[in-house]
Amino acid sequence: MFGNLADWGDLGSAVSGLAAVVLAAAAIIGGSAGLGDWRGRQRAEKALADEQAENIRLDRRRVLNGWSGNGLPVYGVTLVTDEAELAKAAQELSATGPTDYVVLRVSESTFGNANRADSLRQFIEREGYLTRAPDAGEYEALERGIKALGEVPA
Repeated sequence: MFGNLADWGDLGSAVSGLAAVVLAAAAIIGGSAGLGDWRGRQRAEKALADEQAENIRLDRRRVLNGWSGNGLPVYGVTLVTDEAELAKAAQELSATGPTDYVVLRVSESTFGNANRADSLRQFIEREGYLTRAPDAGEYEALERGIKALGEVPA
């Protein structure tokens, strides 16, 4: 059966071909297991990135859009422009103890503070109140509530 050298060569070729198939199958099986781990890590990293992006979006929206007075501390305010009332405010503020007056300075940026302060004055004149911006959780709850109720036209 395996009398000549050509027969032994054919047997060697068959064995090497079989070995190549076995090694290829092992590589595919081992590689796909590693691929699953890699895909799992990729999914986890994407989920984390999505969560961070959502937190950044909520933080930006809450600061840019502000907040309505519902459920948060709201302070009724009026502008003090009369000289006599300004003098009274200065006198009360220089003494210790409770007072009805507060002096504010807009300092959000190094440029354009006069415009920002003017915007604040106009807002106080128009709205008559101030409130704090919502935190990210409050803004997220507001958005979810709006989605749950459906878009209500203004």
